[in-house]
Amino acid sequence: MPTPTHGVPPRTLGPESGLAQVLESGERQGHRDPAAAWQTFTRTWNWAAPLTTALPLTTAVPRTGLPGLSRTPAARPAAEGFALSGQWRLPRRGTPANWVALPLADGSRAHAHGAAGPDLFVVTGGSLTGAAPAGGDDRSAPSGPVLRLAGAHVPAGFVTYTAATPLTGGDAPFLWTSVAALALGAARRVTDELPGATGAGGPWETGAAGALRAELAGMLHDERLGLAAALHGAPAARAGLPAGLEERLAARAGQVAKVVHHVLAAAYQQVLAESGGAGGHPLVSVIEASTPILQQARYATELLPPDDRNPRRKAGHGDDRRIPG
Repeated sequence: MPTPTHGVPPRTLGPESGLAQVLESGERQGHRDPAAAWQTFTRTWNWAAPLTTALPLTTAVPRTGLPGLSRTPAARPAAEGFALSGQWRLPRRGTPANWVALPLADGSRAHAHGAAGPDLFVVTGGSLTGAAPAGGDDRSAPSGPVLRLAGAHVPAGFVTYTAATPLTGGDAPFLWTSVAALALGAARRVTDELPGATGAGGPWETGAAGALRAELAGMLHDERLGLAAALHGAPAARAGLPAGLEERLAARAGQVAKVVHHVLAAAYQQVLAESGGAGGHPLVSVIEASTPILQQARYATELLPPDDRNPRRKAGHGDDRRIPG
């Protein structure tokens, strides 16, 4: 049985590493400790950097006898994610099509103070419904609409750190490979710890439980081989991938996410069938630790899509493979 890292952060590779190596390292880290692996990845790489980013707004609180009191964007932990509240001004030019990043503070303050917790939250375009036109007479501010949220749920897999090294649109294959690898490793950890039979009269006979475990492990093995085959001989993301390979990798990463989702759902169903309830079962903590990875894996190729569907890369941003300054 794999052991947790007990707070020792594992090493994470980057977009200048070969994608096959990224797969091997990520799968191993996801298997060892899913929670620590995801924490390390998001603290190391700001995967949301290529997305449209809104400007956080600070609003004055009505007079309460406490001068200088203000209201700024804030997030509090919630089930499988965070509850996000505050106001953000969207960019003047261009309408975010699918996703927008909402920081808790502007870039200079975020980097100056560091982030004890995640401080960059990604929401879908649907969250922008009802954004109001910007008001006031501050002519120096962008004139885009203002988005107001009050306790909006943001899944843990859509959260990262502004102080982390930013990825670019050209780094998308690195993101897909990393997240798919972490998901495969986390799901393998789940199959390793699937419970056995409950004994005579239990809902799962020894043979049935073993067969399920073998079936799920086999599915993961096949997906890992398929992804490894797709990445055989592939260069690093920063070296540039042929368009055909990029499309195939995106499709394979999407398939991995579907298989991993099935594995975790089947494992959870076995827990329910065997114990009559999931409360307190040791496998549940592993599934919960894997949830942010799965949330990200299901949308990674939509967040940073392949080249011909990414307007930021089609528009001639040829240098977007380099991290700014």
